[in-house]
Amino acid sequence: MNYSHDQFYAAMLARDYRFDGKFFVAVKTTGIYCRPICPAKPTIRNVEFFSSSHEAENAGYRPCKRCRPEAAPLTPAWYGKSAIVQRSLRAVIDLGLGELSGERFAGKFGVTARHLRRLFVQEIGKTPSSG
Repeated sequence: MNYSHDQFYAAMLARDYRFDGKFFVAVKTTGIYCRPICPAKPTIRNVEFFSSSHEAENAGYRPCKRCRPEAAPLTPAWYGKSAIVQRSLRAVIDLGLGELSGERFAGKFGVTARHLRRLFVQEIGKTPSSG
């Protein structure tokens, strides 16, 4: 996106749903990042903008408990558990990622090995290792 800092800030103040999932607002003073639709209204000098929740977390920010930015539209969590299972199955078939340890493999999809096993059982009735 080629928007200016001021345009991002204006979209955030308006809580414009068209931007939900398109960018994320990080608040320097709290160390939290939000969706642009969050009711929080930080001042312009205290924010920075990121194009993904992953970028915000890599910069040291943690997700807001109010607006749940890690589950914003277009993020893996928004697509739901079946998307994670489908992506992991595709990775095993296409890329041969099944050779990785359970935690490293699950980490590729942003979840723990325990959670990935639970999703597999819910979705297809088997664990990833039971093939």
